[in-house]
Amino acid sequence: MSSQRKLDQFFIKKKLIQSTEIVTTTIEKDESNSGCSESLLSGKRSNEIENDNVPIKRTRIGSEQEEVSNDTMDMSQIINSYKPLNEFYLEKFLIILTSVQKHHRQLFNETELELFTKLELLPASSQIIFIRLLMRRCKWIRLSGIKYERSSSDDPTVNYLTPLVENNLLSDSTSFNNLEDGLNLLTSNEMKEFSKRFHCSSKTKSKKSSIENLKNLTNQYKSLFSNGDTQSTNRDHLLLKELSDSVRKLKRVIGQCYKVSEDVRAIFFRMMLAHHPCALLSMDELDQNAFTLLFKSLQITRGDLRLPWRDEDVNHDYSPFKTTEQLKRYQEAIDLEIEFMRLEESKNVNALLDFYDENKLEMKKTISAQMESDRQLLSYYRRFSSEYVHTRILAHITENLQRARRYDECVELLKFLLDQTVYGCSGRGKLWNRLALIEENYIKDIQKCLDTIGRAINDPFVKLGDRLSLCDRARKLLVKPKIKYSLSWTNEQLLVVSSPKEIQVTGRLLANDSLQRKVTFVIHDPKDGSNQFCSVEQLAIHHYQTQEGFIYEGSVIRTLIDILFLDIIFTIPLPHLLIDLLQTEPLDFDSNDFYTNRQNEIDQRLNDMKSEEAIQEIADKNWISYNGTMTCAVSWDLFQIKENLLNALKCLQPAQIQLLARYLFEYNRSARKGFPDLFVWNPNTKKCKFAEVKSPKDRLSFHQLVWLDTLDKFGLSCECLKLQLELLVTVAKTF
Repeated sequence: MSSQRKLDQFFIKKKLIQSTEIVTTTIEKDESNSGCSESLLSGKRSNEIENDNVPIKRTRIGSEQEEVSNDTMDMSQIINSYKPLNEFYLEKFLIILTSVQKHHRQLFNETELELFTKLELLPASSQIIFIRLLMRRCKWIRLSGIKYERSSSDDPTVNYLTPLVENNLLSDSTSFNNLEDGLNLLTSNEMKEFSKRFHCSSKTKSKKSSIENLKNLTNQYKSLFSNGDTQSTNRDHLLLKELSDSVRKLKRVIGQCYKVSEDVRAIFFRMMLAHHPCALLSMDELDQNAFTLLFKSLQITRGDLRLPWRDEDVNHDYSPFKTTEQLKRYQEAIDLEIEFMRLEESKNVNALLDFYDENKLEMKKTISAQMESDRQLLSYYRRFSSEYVHTRILAHITENLQRARRYDECVELLKFLLDQTVYGCSGRGKLWNRLALIEENYIKDIQKCLDTIGRAINDPFVKLGDRLSLCDRARKLLVKPKIKYSLSWTNEQLLVVSSPKEIQVTGRLLANDSLQRKVTFVIHDPKDGSNQFCSVEQLAIHHYQTQEGFIYEGSVIRTLIDILFLDIIFTIPLPHLLIDLLQTEPLDFDSNDFYTNRQNEIDQRLNDMKSEEAIQEIADKNWISYNGTMTCAVSWDLFQIKENLLNALKCLQPAQIQLLARYLFEYNRSARKGFPDLFVWNPNTKKCKFAEVKSPKDRLSFHQLVWLDTLDKFGLSCECLKLQLELLVTVAKTF
C-alpha cells in the first residue's frame, strides 16, 4: 500500500486510535515480544501519535522486508505503519538511494556502490543515526551529543554506531588525530582547565581565544611538546596526547567521538546531487540542504507543499552528469564554494585572499580546458559543471581583490572572466562595470576605461541597468576637459533614459542618539490622534493611505503577470527541461531560451488578453488550478485572497499587461532588478501607481532608473518619492 494511502487511512482513524488505549497497549506488548528492537518501533505508540510524525511503510527489519496488505489494514496495521519523523526521513533517503542505483548507477564506481549496499543491509537504528549525522556539519561529535529518540539505557546509541564504524561509514576515536578538532570538542569550562595546565589561559575567557593561544604555544615552544626533538613535525599529535591524558583526569570528558569522514560524506552528497540536481542548487546552505530536502518531502506528503508535476513526469535520461568523473568534479567544486561562502561570512579578508592564492591556478586551468566542449551544451545545462561553479567563485573574488587594493590582479582576473562567454554570462554586466571603475579611478587610464566601455556596450549579455551604468560613466568621461581619447563606438550607442517624476514628502525624523543605525520616522494617526514610529517604507505607505490597497514588494508585478501564464510555465515543451521532481520551474526558466521555447504559446496568450474579462477569466482559472503550488514565479502570500489579486489586475489596462508581460519574458533575468518598492492601487477608480521610495541620502540605482523609464513608456503612473526630513529630537532616559 502506498505511503499516501496509509497516511489518508491513518488520519481517518486517528481519533479512534488515540481513544483506544487498550489496543495500543496490546500492540506495544506484541512488539516487545517480537524481538524487533532493530526496527526502532519499541517506543510508546501513544507518544508517537502525539509527536509531529507521519506514517510510512517499513523498509527493513535487519535484512527482511515487511509488507502491509492492501485490503486488510486493521487497527494494529495502521498503528504499525505509523512511524516517527526519523523513520520517515529514512524511508525517503532509501527511496533516493534506490532510485540513484536504478537510474544513475553509471555515475558511481564499484566501491561506492558497495558502500550503498552496506548501508541498506544495516539495522534501521544505525541507518537513522547515520542519516542524522550525515546531514549535520562534517565534524567530530561526542557520543553524548548523538542523542536520538530511539536510544535507551537498555539499547545504547553506541550499539547502533558500531556497525557503522565496522562498515567504514563512520570514523571513531581511533582516527582522531587533529589538535584543533580535539580542542573544539571541549566545553568552555574544560577548555579553561586544560589551558591552565600549560599556563596559557585566555584573559577574555573565550574558548576560541584559548584555542588560538594553545596553537600559538606549539609554534613558540617546540621543545615543550617534542621532548627536545627539534626535528619533530607532529607537535599537534603530541599535544593531542597531552589533551587525552588531561581529559582522562577530567573524568574522561571527551570519551568516544564519531565523525562522517569527508570521503563518505562526498559519496552521499554526490548521491543527492544525482537525484536532486536542481533542488540542491536553490538552497541557501549547500552543506545542510540534503536534510532540508528530506523535510520538504515530508511537507509534500502531508500536503503542506504542492508540486507542479508528478514523479512519472521526470525524465531521468537527461541527467546533466554523464560520467563519474564529471559528477565528482562538480561535487568538489560545490564543496569549494561552500568553503568560500563560509570565509565570506566570517569576513576574514586575509583568509579569503589566501583561499584565492591557493586555488586560482587550478580554477583557471579547469575553466580554460573545458570551455570549448561545454560550449556545445545548452546554457541552462552548463551550470551543472564544475567550471561554472569556479567562474561563480572567481566573479565574487574580484570584489575582495578590489577591496584589498590588489588592482592589477583584479583587472587580470576580470579580463580572464570576460574573455569567455560560456559560463556566468548573466553576470557579465557587473564585471564590465567593475573593470571600468578600476581603470578610471585606480589605474587612472581613461583611454583603457573608454575602450572597456566600448567592448561592454557591444556585449549582447549586457542589458538594462548594467548597460545604463556603463553609458553614464562614458558620458561623464567625454565631458571632462583636456582629455584626449579615441572611440571605437558612437554616442548613438549610449542608452538614455528620462528622469523620473519626483514627489517631495516631509517626514518627522526621530533622532535618539548617535548609536541608532536604522532611520526612524514619526507619523500622526488621524483616527486616534496618536504618534507612531515607522520606517521609510511605512512612511511612504502612510502618504498613499487614501488608496484602497497597497503593497511594497517588487515581486508583486511578477506575481500579477506570471499567474496569467502559470499553465504555460508548468508545461514542459521539451523532455530535457524536467530532470528533478523538486524543480519549481522548467530548467530554462531563468534563461533567454524560456521565451524562445514557448514563443507561440506566449504570443497566443498575449493576443487572448485583449479585454479585462479575458484577463480575469485566465487569472481565476490559474488561481484555482495552481494556488499554493511550489514556484518562484508567483508569491502566493502576497495575494492570499483571490479577489485581491483580481482587483489589482483590474487597475492595469489590458494593453499595459501585455507590454509588461512581453518585457518580462524577453528580458527575463535582467528585468528582475530595480523594480519600484511600492505598487498602490484603487479598485474603485481602477487606477494604480508605482513608486520608488528614497530617503534623503539615497539615490536611484541604474536598474531602478531603467524600470521607472520603462513603466512611464508603457503609460503607467510612476514616480520617485523623496523624503524631506523634519528633525524631532528626543532625549533618551538615563538610569
